[in-house]
Amino acid sequence: MLPISRAIFSHAYLLYFLMLTLNLSIQHIHAADHEGKGSTSLPSVNNSIREVQTLILGTPSTKTFSFLDVYHIALSLNISGNIELIATEGDVITVTLEKQARKTTNTKQDDLIRDYLDSITFTGTHSGDTLQLRIQLSNNSSETQPNSLSNAEALQAARYDGLQLKCRIKTPADVSVQLHTKTGDISLQRIRGKIETSTETGNVHLDETVGNYNVRVTKGNIDGKILLTHGQNKLETQNGSIGLEVLDSVASPMDITAQAGSIRLRLPENYAADVELESEKQQIVVNLPAQFDEVTGLTIINDGGPLFRLKATTLISLLPSASSSNTSADTETDLTIDFAHPVPQVAQPPTIDGNLSEIVWQAAARLSPLQNPDGTEVPSNATETFLMWDAENFYVGVKAHLSDSLLLYVSQTQHDSPIWEDECIEILIDPNPKTDVYYHLVINPIGAYFDQQVNTPGEPSFQFAPHDVQLTLNRKTLQTAFKANSAWNSNAKVASQINAAFWSLEVAFPRKMLEPAPKMDPQSTSSFENKWLFNIHRKMHSSNMKSLIPATSREYSYWLPIYDTERPWWPHTPQEYTGPLAGRYGPAMGILEFITTPLASEDFASKTKVRVATIEIKGNTTISTEAVQQALPIQVEDVITSSQLSWLIAELQEQGWFQDVRLETQQVDVANAESISSQQATGRQDWKDGRLVDGVTYPIFPSFNPPINLHIRVTEAPVLFAQQIKIEGNRSFPSRFIKEWFQLESGYLAVAIVRLKERLIADFYANRGYEFATVTHRIDNDVLEFSIDEGTLHEIRFTGNSRIPRAELLSALNLSTGNGDGEGGSQASDIYHHALGQSKINGLRQELSKNSEHFKSVRNWHVQREGGKNVMIIDIEEQPFARPGGFPILQFNRVHGLMLGAGGTLSTQLTGKERVFGSISHGFSSKIWNYHAGIEKGFFKRQLLKFGGGFYKLTDVSSNLYLHQGEASLSASYYGSALQDYYQRQGAQGWITYALSEWSYLRLEFTGERHDNLSKSTDWSYLNRNLIKRGNSRINRGQLRSLSLVYAFDTRDHRSTITRHFHTLFSANERTRRGWRGQFAVEIAGNSFGGDHAFNFYRFELARYTPVSGAHHLNVRIAGDFSDAPLPRQRLLHLGGGNTLRGHDSNVFAGDNRFLINLEYRFIKETIPNEQDGVLGWTLSCFMDAGRVWWYDDAPFSDFEYFMTQLEASVGIGGSIFWDPFGNPEPWSVALEVAEPLNSSFSLRNPSIILRLGRMF
Repeated sequence: MLPISRAIFSHAYLLYFLMLTLNLSIQHIHAADHEGKGSTSLPSVNNSIREVQTLILGTPSTKTFSFLDVYHIALSLNISGNIELIATEGDVITVTLEKQARKTTNTKQDDLIRDYLDSITFTGTHSGDTLQLRIQLSNNSSETQPNSLSNAEALQAARYDGLQLKCRIKTPADVSVQLHTKTGDISLQRIRGKIETSTETGNVHLDETVGNYNVRVTKGNIDGKILLTHGQNKLETQNGSIGLEVLDSVASPMDITAQAGSIRLRLPENYAADVELESEKQQIVVNLPAQFDEVTGLTIINDGGPLFRLKATTLISLLPSASSSNTSADTETDLTIDFAHPVPQVAQPPTIDGNLSEIVWQAAARLSPLQNPDGTEVPSNATETFLMWDAENFYVGVKAHLSDSLLLYVSQTQHDSPIWEDECIEILIDPNPKTDVYYHLVINPIGAYFDQQVNTPGEPSFQFAPHDVQLTLNRKTLQTAFKANSAWNSNAKVASQINAAFWSLEVAFPRKMLEPAPKMDPQSTSSFENKWLFNIHRKMHSSNMKSLIPATSREYSYWLPIYDTERPWWPHTPQEYTGPLAGRYGPAMGILEFITTPLASEDFASKTKVRVATIEIKGNTTISTEAVQQALPIQVEDVITSSQLSWLIAELQEQGWFQDVRLETQQVDVANAESISSQQATGRQDWKDGRLVDGVTYPIFPSFNPPINLHIRVTEAPVLFAQQIKIEGNRSFPSRFIKEWFQLESGYLAVAIVRLKERLIADFYANRGYEFATVTHRIDNDVLEFSIDEGTLHEIRFTGNSRIPRAELLSALNLSTGNGDGEGGSQASDIYHHALGQSKINGLRQELSKNSEHFKSVRNWHVQREGGKNVMIIDIEEQPFARPGGFPILQFNRVHGLMLGAGGTLSTQLTGKERVFGSISHGFSSKIWNYHAGIEKGFFKRQLLKFGGGFYKLTDVSSNLYLHQGEASLSASYYGSALQDYYQRQGAQGWITYALSEWSYLRLEFTGERHDNLSKSTDWSYLNRNLIKRGNSRINRGQLRSLSLVYAFDTRDHRSTITRHFHTLFSANERTRRGWRGQFAVEIAGNSFGGDHAFNFYRFELARYTPVSGAHHLNVRIAGDFSDAPLPRQRLLHLGGGNTLRGHDSNVFAGDNRFLINLEYRFIKETIPNEQDGVLGWTLSCFMDAGRVWWYDDAPFSDFEYFMTQLEASVGIGGSIFWDPFGNPEPWSVALEVAEPLNSSFSLRNPSIILRLGRMF
């Protein structure tokens, strides 16, 4: 659960609140839920500066100990690590030690780390009733690892802090524990006994533990769900917060201290206790039956009980536990009155120029400093936020401080570009807390911004992750409900300025764009009138200028912490609100209350003010006095406060012009002041609010605002005067844009600022991919000139190419260099940047893939400086001279029995493109050898032409619609089914294949072969072993010589191929959703070709896949085979079985001609399982098959009605599951179908159950 607001008060408000607290009893209100149902344990200790890290893993070790006579477990962990204690069943204690370390860039140091990790071990000894666990270097380290101690000393000397241990202890529940870790978290689950834990830096999590507690944390949080037993309990954190839920009504004395944090306790509603409350910021919320005892100063809950001492720096809340909390929406006590941060109205708007030194910003509300994401500490680079409003706009001012060694990362310049890649400020605004819609703005240091309207918050979106974070994420598994409209435009006015120690930002949000905006009426009684939800987040992204090895770092901070250290870059994670906003589900945001400023007379009465009579500047030698006075935010006759004088000094120092600024004030005697006033009145000048206004009479307050003289003594820093600023050498970015982005304006400029801007411009170019860009500056005759060399390549170097000439590679790359290298060497050299390089490499890949038969890929490419030259190095991978491939042959049928063999291919490039192939197999029952060998030669590259030939002795089947080989072998070997008839063909074949495209071809093929009978050689099968199997059908023996022409095409969205007799054929794919697959063929046998068989054979198959709606699809296949003469028995056409007419027996219908239609409705669903490299899916289908066979001399189409009545048909349903790996492997599937033939007696037949290993069509 998320707190509905955050209490941040100025000193005046705190004083007022303290006075109320001393005079009023504690109010019992519906409090904010700071923990609540569904809350998770506080995040582990982690630096919010996230960098991509690689881990070195040590070998984990596990030991078991007997639980007999063990009543205490003790462990002290002096190496950085976590301790996890889990209660389990049984009578043994299991201890597991895991070791890991962060990898460095130093190989030798990594070796030291590995040796050191291997030397760490643990022991367990029984001492009385205590099991004492110790982490130590192994006892034989001096023998086997003599350098282990020196390794530790070397790592300490290198200030290496990346070691991390995890000790997991599983033990029966009834045991007392004494645990200590120096740096790390401690977690206990369901332990029953006395619990003593301590950690110097880390969190303690208690999960349904029972006992007495002594928990001490130096820096970290304590949270969890506990049960108490009788006895004293003490829980303390010196820098963190405590959030606990007591699960039952058993009460015991408790002493709880949370320095620099809050205490959140959830208690049963009937819990009885006397509570002593002490909050430094007087933020106390009690939402339990209680009364305040004025005599003792205690809060009595449910008539009193054991003493609770609660001491915290910020909020202390006592809330009913989640099971007993039943806050009604009707009783909406307005918590926002206590916790809303006031935002004042201003009469005069600021000038939006990025400069926060205007005096109007002194009236703005200042938020508390941003904290790290888990709210435990302030980040190393502070951020200040200022808020105010007027009738037209809501104003946000930000001052983001930066260490002097850090350089801002800036790369984005366009509106709605990915600004979150840069150093940036993110603002979340919800002007109507009763709705889910809110607004999001991201701004970088040069004023570019991204804005969107968020309609649905959600978990992190891969799109909005910074690039370095994306490298650590799995995009396939990152699911989110986050929805936003990035086309929405806030029309915000944004300006920024970059200074030496900070960058500042001013934003004016038009209120009319933040619809529906609430009325800002201070007289409104509604609890959320004049109140907005708000949060601000800084993504600090910078590089260390003083580091020898350039490295970027990130640091994340929030006004209202999100308590998520795993994804600190994502401010939109939804959390549940309570109190007046119960039911709201949105990101973490605090509450702002818009108030009007006090009247002038009230404001004057509340603060001591003075009037500036004169301003004198001393010590300036280069900068003119007029320039200094013009830069001052305070002018003569301004009425100011003493605090604004301190602010004046700070603003002057931040200007960068001065090394030191000192201020002296001198009060003007009243008589002289009156004389001055008289002279000014004579000149028709008067004061209005402390300023001189010509020609108008206003009341003045000389007696309330004593005049003073300001004497400002400065020591100048190195400065220069630029009457004009020029940008030279830039070709990619216009000069006016560079001046605008980096605030390059004429006038006095500090030398340090000029150098900073120079580095920022150079770094900007580098961040945009201009890896060789350099920037210099010079001043000449008051003209400041920045010279930009955006960088060109001097040399292009290729490696790995032995057959592709360098000239061909340069021509394909088409990139000009500064030294005349490259295709366009005589032209102006190209300005090099990474996007150009990647584009040219992609073009090279495409060009060489089309035109070079030797090219395979670009292995890698990069650019580097080498001897003063900029060099691009491209590593080319050429096609190998020979690429072998192999496959096993494993089949079973009743003709050969078990058939084993192997085959393979050898693709070479000796004369271009050629492929040699062959296979051999042996039938163990038939004693017959089969073989196949041949060669194929390819020509051209774009539209490949192949010539091939081969000879063979093969076993084929008497049907040209083949069953899946696995289905046939499985049916024969397991069930003993005789689904197919076999014959032997022996001969030779030659062909020409012309590839019209990658997925269409023409093949002309001549075949000369002899056909012979094969006899059954075995009756074995796993089932039905004693069954005599059907014999193999006889064929018409003889010679067959034929010429065939085949055209095939495939336009499907998901395609598959199979290889049969070394020819590639298009096949069915389970994932196909749309497209066509077809084949047309003509075969001429006998006649002028000779042979024993003569016929003309025509064949077609056409399949269409059509999506209907979503996952619903309608698919159809039509196939026809026609002959003008009787076919030999081995070439007869069949219908029936799992590949043609399902529900009918296999090959039950035969003839010389065949017609078949398959109609299928199909429902398909797919998913990508987590961390899997493939697609898993399932289908459901219903189908109808229809077809007919007839003899060559029949006339089936003479009577169409008769033809239709002779159609054999079947219907059925089925389902399948499939797995399609990413990459080249073919998908596999398993399907189960139930089919029933449609004929006069179909209702009396048993349906056929079909198990298949692939899709039918």
